[in-house]
Amino acid sequence: MHHGIRRSIVFIITGLALIGGISLPAERSSETAAAAESGILLFNARVFDASTGRMSAETSILIEGDQIKAVGKLEDLQGGIKRIDCTGKFVLPGFFDSHTHLAMLTASPSGPSGWDRAEDALKHFVTGGITQVRDLGGPLEIMKKMAEKTKSGEILGPEIFYAGPMLEKAPLFWERNNKILPGFTVAVNTKEDVDRLIPELAANGACLVKTFNKMDPEVYEHLASSAKENNLKVVHDPGTPLFNMIPLDKAIDLGITSIEHGKAPWPAVLTDELQEKHDRLLAENASPEAKSALSKEIFAAGTQTVSMDKLRKLIQTMVDKDVCCCPTLLAPVMISKQPLPKQMSEEERASSKKTIDTLVRMSDFFTGEMIRGGVKILVGQDGINPSGAFSEMRLLKDCGLAEPEIIKGATIYAARWLGVDDRLGSISPGKQANIVVLDHNPLDDIDNVKSTFLVFKQGKEVFRKSD
Repeated sequence: MHHGIRRSIVFIITGLALIGGISLPAERSSETAAAAESGILLFNARVFDASTGRMSAETSILIEGDQIKAVGKLEDLQGGIKRIDCTGKFVLPGFFDSHTHLAMLTASPSGPSGWDRAEDALKHFVTGGITQVRDLGGPLEIMKKMAEKTKSGEILGPEIFYAGPMLEKAPLFWERNNKILPGFTVAVNTKEDVDRLIPELAANGACLVKTFNKMDPEVYEHLASSAKENNLKVVHDPGTPLFNMIPLDKAIDLGITSIEHGKAPWPAVLTDELQEKHDRLLAENASPEAKSALSKEIFAAGTQTVSMDKLRKLIQTMVDKDVCCCPTLLAPVMISKQPLPKQMSEEERASSKKTIDTLVRMSDFFTGEMIRGGVKILVGQDGINPSGAFSEMRLLKDCGLAEPEIIKGATIYAARWLGVDDRLGSISPGKQANIVVLDHNPLDDIDNVKSTFLVFKQGKEVFRKSD
């Protein structure tokens, strides 16, 4: 059953692959009015306030160059201002998708393909309102090239904050992805590997590091320290649902502040009896058969295997240490929709389906508990679909996350975690003009994030809904 999970997860990833506020001055100064000789004015708009999670009363936004120049009562503007009536519309910061694998857009099972597919998808991220992504695994050379192309404007696409390759201990869990994308995952077996790789990532434009499950604890601790020295944030995927070498609680102890996947808490919050069995098998490096037997037992019992006291304490620790979670609920849902291999027996198919269904339920369960406990939730799809983040938002809503928090998770929380909230993540003067204008209020229904009317990236109109 454990191996069935691995096959399914590999299939989906390769196939799909402080809050900033709004300045609302009562009047606009004559100095600002005189300076506004050109620009774009969005007037009669209701604006999402990242500090309160509410929409403002009707107001105006002045865009000059690539920045938001002013927000407020701006009726006295003179000069060559382009005015756009936003009556009845809703203005938000451009969204973040905080878990993508965009390098997959350039590859096919038979080997590297052209960039046409990638360029088309990247354009549709932006025209849908995703103006930034946090990419968590892809060959460094490809991600650097992709980020440079979108930054320079050579191709239209989101701003890409990338990790480069996934880092894990050999033998590599994601080795099969290296066959279609060499360098997708890289081995980190020793401290010397860390000392070689981390500076290389920093020198090639990465701003974060993605770690995956298998890594010796002392090597992982050295990696966390080295990343900090090189100004790289660390994102941690604990790995398979059970038997994590670096479980969520240990990663948090080492200062990691972004945890991937809703299932992540499971190995750290088992009941005492199951925890003892689980940790003993892990410490003994037990056979796959022994681990599979316990996995079957745990999956069959589902939420009954969870110590709620441990889970509440873990969630409180996450809140106290400002640790975010990016649940990627869409990934197991998409796994559940994929056809199972034809060569599987009926018994194997039934077992795999039950396992995948349990994975979906447990991801939802842990995410719901984190939401109720006050953990900051980031929005990320774990894939390459330009609309994947919007599907993720609906799943988060179904788990109990309120619309304002979903929007914050796709804007200010992501910007703050990346350390770029001085220019992204909210609508206020001095911020970069990455802006989404919607026809309908997403605070009434999160699906309204798809009612895109206008999108600006760096002050340039990149999408307008046709009449």
